[in-house]
Amino acid sequence: MANQEKLASSLSARHILMISLGGMVGAGFFIGAAAAILKTGPAVFISYIISGLLVYLINLSIRDLALQGGRESGSFMTQIRNHLGERIGFLAGWAYWLTWVVVLGAEVLFGANMIHDFLLPYGIAIPVVTLEIIVLAIMTAINLMSVKGYGEFEYWFSLIKLIAIGVFVVITLWVIIRGALGLGPAVPIHHNIFDFGGLVPKGWLAVLAVVPTIFFSMNGSEIVTVAALESDDPDGNIVRITRTIAVRIAGFFLVSIALVLAMRPWTTLNAGNSPFLDVLHQVGIPFAGEFVWIVILTAVLSSLNSALYVTSRILFEMSERGDGPKFFLKVDPKSQLPRRAVVACFVGGVLVVLASTLSHDEVYFVMLSLTGVLMLFNNFLIVAARIKSNPEGRFAPYLACVLFACIVVAMAWMPETRLEAGIGLVALSIIAVAALFHHRNTPIGGSSER
Repeated sequence: MANQEKLASSLSARHILMISLGGMVGAGFFIGAAAAILKTGPAVFISYIISGLLVYLINLSIRDLALQGGRESGSFMTQIRNHLGERIGFLAGWAYWLTWVVVLGAEVLFGANMIHDFLLPYGIAIPVVTLEIIVLAIMTAINLMSVKGYGEFEYWFSLIKLIAIGVFVVITLWVIIRGALGLGPAVPIHHNIFDFGGLVPKGWLAVLAVVPTIFFSMNGSEIVTVAALESDDPDGNIVRITRTIAVRIAGFFLVSIALVLAMRPWTTLNAGNSPFLDVLHQVGIPFAGEFVWIVILTAVLSSLNSALYVTSRILFEMSERGDGPKFFLKVDPKSQLPRRAVVACFVGGVLVVLASTLSHDEVYFVMLSLTGVLMLFNNFLIVAARIKSNPEGRFAPYLACVLFACIVVAMAWMPETRLEAGIGLVALSIIAVAALFHHRNTPIGGSSER
């Protein structure tokens, strides 16, 4: 950013670390894993490996761009603009902003419904739309306090999620080891994995087709490149965090999913429930339902917190580049926050909430459809910027492109994802037309004189 000094630099290394750790673990992982398993069977583990590999390759591209750009290289969005041109920068910026506004709206809807269902048995019937606005207002207030306030809340939100995964791993491993030592009932791991249609009951195409869903649930690690700009060592923090990405993927996703598959037959899972809760109930853990409810709600609030943060910063950056209204460039001198941008994102969330009251299911479906394609598109641009910056560099970006191509083919092939792809392409086409009009005097691939 040209005027990055306007914003605060109060996020510490521990904030950046926890933002990166928790950014990949959202409510979609705790609940959506069951749907992925049911679509694929035990071979979903391979789908998670492919998705994790793609996320790892993308983060390597982010790291390389940071190293090549030097200390003031900026966020990944700045790197896309620098290497691929102003038009692509406009398209990437607004596509990414729209992605997180959609996530913002979806998480508000999900969180409010969770709270509504929790309160109902106690005779407290607060309308869902009221809860949606209350939750959104609270998270906006947190983001309006200070940059450090955002970082502190995200630190504790992420810590709760990571502790929850750790507790699940410890409990299930203990049950398996105890059974193997003859100290308790043996866990029939081989039976659970292979006796319900085999390792690949849905076929190998299903293994590939579910990758987009899993990949989207892993997204969020790129937020750290935006948050790092408000720390005292932006590029150093980005490089340090990238070193741990492989460990995070293995620890959070692969180990957890492997234990779920080992503990119970995949056919007994319910697409609408958390598979982690099913396993904890199976081994007789008291208050498992309450524990998982708190964890999932924390994951929702964490996603909301990050969505408000990143959408406001991207809106600020787009306005600074001349691709958004200069009204959002105003920074509060005391807190060094782009408060107008934060409030604008709150208003966007409220509009989604109001639209959902008219047609909840349709709005939710459209939002999720947009998220998948737009996330895929923005991650591809990160890799493309890396290739443009050094075409003869590492092979990792080219391998990422191969995986992107496989995901696109899978989305086009499967009927259930074909409509999602179409909705996303329509949104990208609209933004692309706006980019052509806005930068009509800018050479293709070049920089404007703004």
